[in-house]
Amino acid sequence: MLELERPDTLVQRVVNSIREEIASGRLLAESRLPTEHQLAEQLNVSRSVIREAVSQLKADGILISRRGFGSYISKTPAGTVFRLPSKNGHTLDLAQLFEMRLWIEAQAAGIAASRRNAADLRRMEKALEVMAANASDFDLSAAADVEFHRAIAAACRNEYFLAFHDFLGSQLTAARRTAWENSAALRGGSMDAQNEHRELFAAIALGDPETAAKCAERHLQASAGRLGMVLPNSVYHRSQD
Repeated sequence: MLELERPDTLVQRVVNSIREEIASGRLLAESRLPTEHQLAEQLNVSRSVIREAVSQLKADGILISRRGFGSYISKTPAGTVFRLPSKNGHTLDLAQLFEMRLWIEAQAAGIAASRRNAADLRRMEKALEVMAANASDFDLSAAADVEFHRAIAAACRNEYFLAFHDFLGSQLTAARRTAWENSAALRGGSMDAQNEHRELFAAIALGDPETAAKCAERHLQASAGRLGMVLPNSVYHRSQD
């Protein structure tokens, strides 16, 4: 029996419930979804809410339509679209997003230090030059910030990771601009952020994975701090002494 548990919007609650049924194995790949009427009764919501939830699940590749037979679970029930969980169906948890970014990008910096080539380093250096030359232009600075971190992701030589990095970056566009604005209001302006980027670049250029990872961690901790957040320490795996 489907049950609603999470206090999100009604549509998101229905989406979450159906996804949970699929993840638990109670709704199998290529099996038929209960009818719109059955779902509305089971979940105690209107049929319009069910229709909207089913539409989202189809857009995500989780459900498919079979003309005259209704909706079915797809052959890839995990879906083909990634969505971040949200509060009340709209607001992202920025602290959790930054924490995930910290875990991922600290590791990525270490990998980039091992795999980068001359073209990668030129691309990173160019982004640093744009940041330095446009410290008072928050849009240009934020765009150069994105380009710098994307160059690091590209240096990892993994197209799947680069695609996921781009997705994460799209969720942080406004936050990055705010961080540059907040930096400008601090004593010394954006110099701290620029120095963090330069230290990270130097470690990658030297081919030092552990130092690069530590620099990335320090930078993301500081970036979160400029947005009023405190993140946990020591996410990068270090060898035992």
